[in-house]
Amino acid sequence: MEPKKFIGKALIGFLVICLIVLSACVGTQTMVAPQDSTSLVQGGPHTGSWESNDVNLNYQYVYQPGTLKLNFGGSAKRGYDQLLIWITFFDAQGKLLETKSVFSSGFRQNFSKGRGSNEKTFEIPMDSTQFSFKSMLKVRTGGR
Repeated sequence: MEPKKFIGKALIGFLVICLIVLSACVGTQTMVAPQDSTSLVQGGPHTGSWESNDVNLNYQYVYQPGTLKLNFGGSAKRGYDQLLIWITFFDAQGKLLETKSVFSSGFRQNFSKGRGSNEKTFEIPMDSTQFSFKSMLKVRTGGR
């Protein structure tokens, strides 16, 4: 067999395998363990904190079915060019219902410290019983 035909067939085989793997991933649902989430308690304000490798977050929320008002602040653990924080809502079985942006720094904007420094109100899925946060930090580049 010619080398070009062999490489072509190998590449097609590799792509077929990749498609099979990707199609298996479609439709999988993200679940959360109870210890990794916070139960939604009606009324409020309720206070809490959350920590990741990127950020320390202090928050206060008021929950009414369908709506969550969130006041939050905190600090990044490193200098950053960009910081993103999301809130994810889960049902009673831990199935991911929705993810929403809590904070997006833009380029080199600061994350305000202290609870109440930032405020957002979210419409949330009616089946939501718990929530969790996640973050992504792009470490500062350059010698600033």
